[in-house]
Amino acid sequence: MQKIKFSQKLIVCTLAGLVIGATTLRTGFTFFRTILPVRLIVNVPTLILVTAIIYAAIWQIRKTNNPATLAFWQGIIRYGVAYDLATFGWEKIFHSQFVVPASKLDLPYSSFSSQDLFWYFFSYSYPLGCIIAASQIIGAALLLFHRTRLAAVFILLPILVNILLMDIFYQIGTSVVVHAAIMLSGCLYFLFIEFDRLKEIFFVAKDQLPRLHLPEYLKTALRLSIIYIPVLLITLHGKPDKDPQLRGKYKVTQIMVNQQVVSRTGCADSVLTVVYFDIKNGCVFEFNTVARRWYGNYTKKNNDLEIKWYTPEKVPLFKGIISPVNAMGNLALTGMLGNDSMKITLQKIDKTR
Repeated sequence: MQKIKFSQKLIVCTLAGLVIGATTLRTGFTFFRTILPVRLIVNVPTLILVTAIIYAAIWQIRKTNNPATLAFWQGIIRYGVAYDLATFGWEKIFHSQFVVPASKLDLPYSSFSSQDLFWYFFSYSYPLGCIIAASQIIGAALLLFHRTRLAAVFILLPILVNILLMDIFYQIGTSVVVHAAIMLSGCLYFLFIEFDRLKEIFFVAKDQLPRLHLPEYLKTALRLSIIYIPVLLITLHGKPDKDPQLRGKYKVTQIMVNQQVVSRTGCADSVLTVVYFDIKNGCVFEFNTVARRWYGNYTKKNNDLEIKWYTPEKVPLFKGIISPVNAMGNLALTGMLGNDSMKITLQKIDKTR
């Protein structure tokens, strides 16, 4: 009988305690928070983890190497990961996940937090949510069978890695990141214990595909072409942000038409309030509301500025100069809009990434 090292016992027991503890904690908060005390919901997972670690010590003290014991703890990990992912899958199907309150859907995009952006993106398409859910449920089911365990790992690993990265970079929350990391660790465990088998498949076993007989230097050049050809094309194409110092959102602090100051409290629906200089030389004039906008493209050479509008139609060309007002990025536009002379003072209120 092969000896089971203490490190193996400790890892499998600790991981089982973490997986079951995390699953229990999430289930408690999701489904039983209204009927169970929060202290109980929090303490039970801690008790499960401590019990699992203590058992690892007892297992070592008894000096038993029964493979059935190891299989039992591995089975706990498999069930915990499978149950958790299947639950997430069914929640997506029954609209308990990827749902955004209707009250948020009419808010400006710029007001959304990273979490709101995350949920809005995935809530947009219910069929996509169902595909993700089906992948989670199928992978979870396959994880419970000995013969399909490794196939399940390859299905679930991309899903769990993607979940973890999104939770981190969309700042979903520390507890959510920890939960995803635990489930990913449980899945990775079954990948690592199959290391020898995977090494044989990917690196040792004979390749059945025929080899392409080309000079080695040509093969190397072709392989590297996925790097140098795209980089060269992108470099030659140029950056979409041709004027990064100008790009941003500007508040109109004063506007003069034909040397007369236009009152901002006058005809509210026709007063220019916001100007955007955007990527690809885009320019937008906004008149108090997003429903009243002029869209165009600007051409800038030194301080000379020309704006051609493509919507709405028949808006006259703006031609003039753009000059800095101070070191804070504030600007002044002076020129002609059709037959009218204009001077617009702009205050930068947003630095776009």
